[in-house]
Formats: sequence, structure tokens, C-alpha cells
Amino acid sequence: MSRHEIFGNHGLRDRIEILEEENRQLKATIAGLTGRNEARLARKAFDLTEAEASIFMMLVTCGEAQYGQLQASIYTDRHLVELLDPDWAIRSHMKRIRRKTRPHGIDFGTVYGFGYTMNETCRAKARAILARAA
Repeated sequence: MSRHEIFGNHGLRDRIEILEEENRQLKATIAGLTGRNEARLARKAFDLTEAEASIFMMLVTCGEAQYGQLQASIYTDRHLVELLDPDWAIRSHMKRIRRKTRPHGIDFGTVYGFGYTMNETCRAKARAILARAA
């Protein structure tokens, strides 16, 4: 018995709509957990690009981020395939973020082979600046 015989076309459409809505809700939850929702404020407060703001807010929200998490937050799978060295691209973003946030007393550490961390003091400074930018 085929799927069409079991569910019919109408049942499949309903199931697809349900899955699309679940997917949208999961993306919204992930955005909230990684700070992606506040990236607009980071762009304004620190003059960051969209990618830089996403990375910065992940560090502010989570305190640490692995290279793979950072790559997934700003690149699609297609972009990752096209990049010769995705880790180099992340390091390049991080260099520019540091240059823009250090004048505000905000910095983060590099953990070789892992990713980046931001201590609570810098995270608190960043949150205060973001609150003023809101």
C-alpha cells in the first residue's frame, strides 16, 4: 500500500504544514537561545555586519561557541561547501569583531581547536551596551 493510499494527498499536505510550523517554531527557539534575536541591536551598537552580530550575540548569550556552531549560525550548507577554509573565515570575522568591541572594553578568548569564550564580565558589559542601544 502506498503513502498516497494511506494518507491521501490531503493528509500529506496537512502533515507538511504541521512539520513546517514545527520547523519555524524550532528555528525561533534556537534564535532566542543563541542570541540571534538581539543581533540587530549588536549591529547598531557596535557597527557589526550581520554575520559578525550573529557570532557576537552567540558569545554574549552562551559564553562560548565552537567553530562548528559559529559556522552553522552564519553559513548555509551550500556556503560551507564553497568556502575553502571555513575555520579561517570564522577567524577573520572574529578579528573584525575584536577590533570593533575592544574600544568598549569587551573581548573574548580563543580556545585552540575548539572555538571562543567570553567571560561573564565582558558579557555583562555587552548586555549593558545593548540595553542602552535598544
